[in-house]
Amino acid sequence: MSGRTPAEGPPTGEGAEPDDDFDEEFFDASFLADLEGLAQLEKGVPTPLSLSSGLAEKLAAFLVPDEPGGAELTEDAFVELSGHAFVERLNKLVEICRGGGRLQAVQPVENFIIFFQALAPTVAADGARQIKHFFFRLVPTLIHIAYNDFSARDDKRDEGKLALRNLETILIEISNVRLTPGESDLVFRNIDQLAAFIAVGEYTMSNEVISAQLLDIIRGNKLTRALFRLMEVEVSVQLYLKERLGYLTPQIRVPEDFGALSEYGPIRILEEDELGEPKVFIQVHVPEIPFLRDIVLRLVAEDETGYDLRLDAVGSAELNLPPGQYGLGLVYQPEGMG
Repeated sequence: MSGRTPAEGPPTGEGAEPDDDFDEEFFDASFLADLEGLAQLEKGVPTPLSLSSGLAEKLAAFLVPDEPGGAELTEDAFVELSGHAFVERLNKLVEICRGGGRLQAVQPVENFIIFFQALAPTVAADGARQIKHFFFRLVPTLIHIAYNDFSARDDKRDEGKLALRNLETILIEISNVRLTPGESDLVFRNIDQLAAFIAVGEYTMSNEVISAQLLDIIRGNKLTRALFRLMEVEVSVQLYLKERLGYLTPQIRVPEDFGALSEYGPIRILEEDELGEPKVFIQVHVPEIPFLRDIVLRLVAEDETGYDLRLDAVGSAELNLPPGQYGLGLVYQPEGMG
């Protein structure tokens, strides 16, 4: 088993529990203003979807009490579901939607439900509650789509499928950040607005206006924060290397500097034995970035040959380079970007 631990010391990276007293705002002022503007589109939000009597019965089957004579499932009760009860309730919804018999509509709806089932347990408590509240309000729309299709027209059907995929992407984007209560309410106002347009089949409005702008706002803000954090990290690494090794610029020598950088610090060299094979890892302390895999450590040799090492979940990467001197830099580059 690897002896490497998260570079942040106490867990603050992937899979970590947020601090109870966390109150730092995630959105910068300009992005927050854009988010507020998007929540106040000139075109009003459609009225809530009204199910036919037949589909109202399908919804009632999803809300059926767990025990005879018990209370019907409410939104608040759904939010509190966890473990087996949560999985069973969503499996019930999948079975209800499969009764629609329209494969081109049932399949994307089922995929969305399964996606949500997998996502919710991975999100920190407050975020999970918000996502569950949203999903509960979306259930009538999912049932409606499963039994009525997105549209008889192929192009509208494709737009509808894209709307659900965009919704998945947005939920993934916000699932790995910690929002203040005010930010969370504002984000979900926009997501509820997005769902309302999906419910009435206005997929163009959903995809080209709300989804596109909301994703731009979230991703643009993430990029701005990440670049600022990386600048801070690069400064701390440079100061540490100057203190430890006397270098005026961020650089290391392979393998001469391994011993001097073996102690815990902003940058660290770890030597491990994996199944009898010695390996060397370089670890960088990168706080306040949820997914350390989004960070690439770029090393440039004296002959200007570059090596890009993507960090893993604990902020480290295997260092398997030819002997020599290498300049160091950090790049924010989520996998698949660029």
